[in-house]
Amino acid sequence: MPRTENVDKFFTAVNEAYDALLDAAKSANDRGYRVSRQLIDEVERGQREAIDLTRRIASSPRDVSGFYTAAVRSATDSQGRVLDLTRQLLDELSDSQREGREVVRRVIESNRSAGQAAIEATREAVGRAGTTVQTIRNRATNGRPKATARKTARESSDTAS
Repeated sequence: MPRTENVDKFFTAVNEAYDALLDAAKSANDRGYRVSRQLIDEVERGQREAIDLTRRIASSPRDVSGFYTAAVRSATDSQGRVLDLTRQLLDELSDSQREGREVVRRVIESNRSAGQAAIEATREAVGRAGTTVQTIRNRATNGRPKATARKTARESSDTAS
């Protein structure tokens, strides 16, 4: 039976890998929410501006210069919102890449620790099993006369072949 230290190391490492993946999923969810919220807010502003522009045209259809000024202002504001949204999206993508690299590093590190703990536990279990088999074999051969012990050893090697 492997020591509980190795078993604990193994499961702690596996837990750390899952925690890293869960943190990444939560972070991606938060990032998606921020971008979606910003997009919705910008669409609402654009809708309000379009309604205000339409209302201005409807209230004074002969004011061409006022309509032109309002249309240019609306287009400029719209372009500014698109640039802000694009900037936020690029910032979020950059953060996502950085976090992705960090998550991969954490998962690899955790998997390495889990692998080392599993190897240590396996070595220990195999070592103990080997010692136990050797002890049983020694007891079996020490308790019999030499001729019987040789015969038993020959029979076991013949059946193993």
